[in-house]
Amino acid sequence: MFSKFTANSVVLLGLTAFTVTVAAIFENPLLVYTAVFLVVTNVLLFIWAQLSVSGMKVVRRVPRLAIAKQPAEILIELTNLRRSARYGTLGFDLHQELTPGKDYTPVAFLDAPPLQPVEASYYIVPARRGAFKVGPFFLYGGDPFGFYKCWSKKEQFSELTVLPCPVAFSFQQPPSTSFLSQDELETVPVSGNSTEFLGVREYIEGEPLKRVHWRTSARLGRLISRQYELNVAASVSALVLADDAMYTGTKVDNPLEYSLTMVASLGHATLTERFRLSYMALTGERYETASGTGRGFYEELTVRLARLKGGGAVNWEKQGRVLLGYLPAGSHLVVFAARIDDALRGRLRQLAVHYRGLSVVTFDLDSFKLQRKAADDGIETNLGDGYVIYRLSHGAELGRVLSQCLGSPARRGVGRES
Repeated sequence: MFSKFTANSVVLLGLTAFTVTVAAIFENPLLVYTAVFLVVTNVLLFIWAQLSVSGMKVVRRVPRLAIAKQPAEILIELTNLRRSARYGTLGFDLHQELTPGKDYTPVAFLDAPPLQPVEASYYIVPARRGAFKVGPFFLYGGDPFGFYKCWSKKEQFSELTVLPCPVAFSFQQPPSTSFLSQDELETVPVSGNSTEFLGVREYIEGEPLKRVHWRTSARLGRLISRQYELNVAASVSALVLADDAMYTGTKVDNPLEYSLTMVASLGHATLTERFRLSYMALTGERYETASGTGRGFYEELTVRLARLKGGGAVNWEKQGRVLLGYLPAGSHLVVFAARIDDALRGRLRQLAVHYRGLSVVTFDLDSFKLQRKAADDGIETNLGDGYVIYRLSHGAELGRVLSQCLGSPARRGVGRES
């Protein structure tokens, strides 16, 4: 807790010091009484200001997950631990990591009854995906005359996971992963309307009662639903090379943020489109993967994307051997890399042999350094040796890039790199 002297308090302290000095010199009883009165007034007002921000308990509640560039509600609960009510309490919640350029948000409580929690909320718009800390919280108060102001710092921190915000794009079904008939394709458990029975599972609130398996429900004493399966007619794979160059630009606008936004968009498309997405990120000596389709997979994927921290050179000797094991051969592969060098060109030629289509998304790093958009649409397309290259500039339309990656340009015949 620390205090702040206002202009009024400085004047009052100066007047008190002058009165005490004059009373000590002239020893006049009236001056002495006035000096004592002013000294006692200063002490009482200072103590009042201290008490105005003490005896308060603050609890912050944040949503389990938030989405970048969309409002998220933060709830502040204030409990007055003293026996007297408080009025006009003001607080400031710090969140500079979430909102660059806006370090805090004021939160006001009109009254705080004794031993009774009161709530106030505010909204913030996270600038980018990631795992962030919100806090600390500062209580601000003072005496009723405004002479002394006090701050009380509450070491109250909350972690908020911000998911990347998917962009809309025109999904074009990639080529099938199998030449088998529809009924023999790979299957994924879903709660849809397929008639292909897979088994039973726990009942999910809101499901039609016709899906309930009554015999099993009666035996177990709780609702059990039939589990069906869905044929997956196509597969898309996404490979992110999260090296140091991916951080070129600002924390909000850089190649890594663009890449993860596009991967999240592909994952979001599995909610409505019939395909499986396999994801892999190479970060220095480590890698992470996710594969699936549907709402559960999309949430798992976006949480992984939110917490991804890249950096370091990709160890192809170590990680290249496991790549084909996680990204199924025969799928349509989209590779996200900051730039293409000779070594990566060789890797891409090798990968093109194993996949039905190969699209490579790279970036104009100079445009990210200068935060300058290209004169055209910000997308440059070149034909590589068995793959198509999409070179993005700062501010490019990510939805349009995805539409092109999964469209006909990515399935053109083998060409030479321009």
